[in-house]
Amino acid sequence: MTDFIHLSDLDDVPDALRGAVVAIGNFDGFHRGHQHVMETLKTRAAERGVPAIVLTFEPHPRDVFAPEPFMFRLTDGDAKARLAEALGLDGIVIMKFDRDFSQIEAEDFVSRFLVNALAVSGVIVGSDFHFGRGRRGTPDFLKASGIAKGFAVETLELIGEGVDIISSSLIRSALGEGDIARANHLLGYRWFIDGVVIEGDRRGRELGYPTANLSTPPAFISLRAFMPYELC
Repeated sequence: MTDFIHLSDLDDVPDALRGAVVAIGNFDGFHRGHQHVMETLKTRAAERGVPAIVLTFEPHPRDVFAPEPFMFRLTDGDAKARLAEALGLDGIVIMKFDRDFSQIEAEDFVSRFLVNALAVSGVIVGSDFHFGRGRRGTPDFLKASGIAKGFAVETLELIGEGVDIISSSLIRSALGEGDIARANHLLGYRWFIDGVVIEGDRRGRELGYPTANLSTPPAFISLRAFMPYELC
């Protein structure tokens, strides 16, 4: 088994990742719905004898077009990489998303990144996936591109939980309501946050309850109910 590979762009893709089957999406949370995609990804890659990798984007596109970051994130790029490795994938590509990137035509995205850089043998996306300028890149567009360029494309339907579709938004709502158990159930692991321990006023020590003060990214500030866990 090769070491997990973490790339921040596709300028110089190692041979170990070329020809891979690739799952593309934002994958905020790597929740149970995303894990369904990852299991299919690993199966298809194993059938072909090629690597299984994820292509995702940071920051989230919604934050790029907002006046300021506004959306609470379940997982930043580093957390996505940790989860991808824990799920047994071979690598992850976390591409920088900005306004210039959003103007790349869907045809160029396919030719530049999927064909020329990665030489993909297969692509897996969710049924709600869109990419490229004006969101012109739909699953049907991708399938047509695959036929023309010589790679397979598989579209997966979203997974439900009762009457709800498992989604990052549903998990954010559960966390915002303080329902950690439901959030963990939808995630498929215990939710965690990353931060740097900083010095506080040491008041907890005076009360007999020493605490650790975490400095967290701005995306976490708007969440009122949280409980840090370690990844199972």
